[in-house]
Amino acid sequence: MKKIVFKNEEMFPEVSKMLEDGHKVTIPVKGYSMLPTIVGERDLVVLEASDHYSKNDIVLFCLGGKWILHRVIKVDAAGERFAIRGDGIARSQEHCRKSDIKGRVVTILKKGNKPVNPYSGWQLFRLGLWNMLRPIRRYILYIYRHLPWKARYFRPDA
Repeated sequence: MKKIVFKNEEMFPEVSKMLEDGHKVTIPVKGYSMLPTIVGERDLVVLEASDHYSKNDIVLFCLGGKWILHRVIKVDAAGERFAIRGDGIARSQEHCRKSDIKGRVVTILKKGNKPVNPYSGWQLFRLGLWNMLRPIRRYILYIYRHLPWKARYFRPDA
């Protein structure tokens, strides 16, 4: 299959429009910021628009012209301001408004084809365990990203 690459500045405004029109949109993911939940260059995510976002939702948002897919870690009482962090990030977090969020992940397609509900009891249990490891998880992720077999195992076509 031929791979077509678009710049984020071209692709995400179209994704945003499709979500606003009520469509579900499937996009590939890049980067390490959502490890171990989502593996960049391997997994896909299915997004849909929502009127309500809550803690633990994985959301696509635009902040300062940069498009980011991270998890909501805190919502203010009015449901208008959010603290957001990637699962693979130990300390820093972003803050955004509801209007910056374009959609939420409803399904993760592991290796591009195995559907996983990121909000199932099992996935939230795993997230809780992962969050307990927050003081040391940057070391765990460093080892994980530098394993010799990773390059072979995590290729999108593997």
